[in-house]
Amino acid sequence: MTNKTYKKLIVTRFGENFRDSIAIVEIPKEKPVANEILVRNSYAGVNAIIDTNIALGLVTYLPITLPVDMGSEAIGYVEAIGENVTDFAVGDAVATSGLGQGYREYQICDADRLYRVREPSPEILTLISTGASALICLEQVAKLKSGEVVVVSAAAGGLGHIALQIAKLAGNHVIGLCGSTEKCEALKQIGCDRPINYKNEDINEVLASEYTNGIDLAIDSVGGPVYDVLVDHLAERGRLVVCGRTHEAGRPWEQVLQTRPTSKVYSKSASILGFMSRHFQTFWPAAVKRILNLHDNGQVRVLVDPARFQGLEDIPNAIDHLLAGKNTGKVIVRIKN
Repeated sequence: MTNKTYKKLIVTRFGENFRDSIAIVEIPKEKPVANEILVRNSYAGVNAIIDTNIALGLVTYLPITLPVDMGSEAIGYVEAIGENVTDFAVGDAVATSGLGQGYREYQICDADRLYRVREPSPEILTLISTGASALICLEQVAKLKSGEVVVVSAAAGGLGHIALQIAKLAGNHVIGLCGSTEKCEALKQIGCDRPINYKNEDINEVLASEYTNGIDLAIDSVGGPVYDVLVDHLAERGRLVVCGRTHEAGRPWEQVLQTRPTSKVYSKSASILGFMSRHFQTFWPAAVKRILNLHDNGQVRVLVDPARFQGLEDIPNAIDHLLAGKNTGKVIVRIKN
């Protein structure tokens, strides 16, 4: 280990936005102890929702004590190993996930939380983080079937574009919601049957006119008005899975005065379900293996957003880029060369 210190990004206070709540600090490089591994991070995945909500003090489902390390998806190289580590060697390419592991130049990680990969690329990081999450969401919560009408919101995003392809592979008709002509074209390239550009088309009108029997499954990471429309168009015994809320990122829960969804789902025997990946950790190893195999076999393509972000200092720009809906695919920050 040549460098004695490294940098990491932390949230130091709850503020009005992510940029004003963070600091980049330099700390001594730790040495791994028994069962631990020191990893030099190459890339970090951006999860703007949790990043922003932690910075604003809006996360109540995790014990947050300031200052808090940030970033939950990383890929890089093993630089040192502690005692009793037998499954990894110095120089191995590895990926990991967990709050505080990503937005830093180096990380100490328990060996059993690492996945060996063939290379530390943005594509592999996308598969192991949001790709595996999409697979678990669809199979364990949504109870993915065949021959159904499936809607994916934010379909050109990191999780959305993988979820769309998995639903299509299962033999479903897939609708992808997105916000530009370019994104619609990207969705067509990965098998989307009906892209809907919500800036040019009214989602409610499209679903009402083209899908008169309703939608069987909706995967929604947007929330707000998109969620409302999807609930209204659920078919009998339809399922809607909430796996994010970008519409309300950085803001308190929106207060909505309208008919409760209970009456809408009751009359259709429909379901509204929630998915947060940290509640499904036991499924992760198998999901990682399967999503990597699907990619290797050419059945799933990875879209990495073409915008380039470099270094810890660029992370706030990456988060703003994602929250503004400018991305097509997974937003990645290069941490180290």
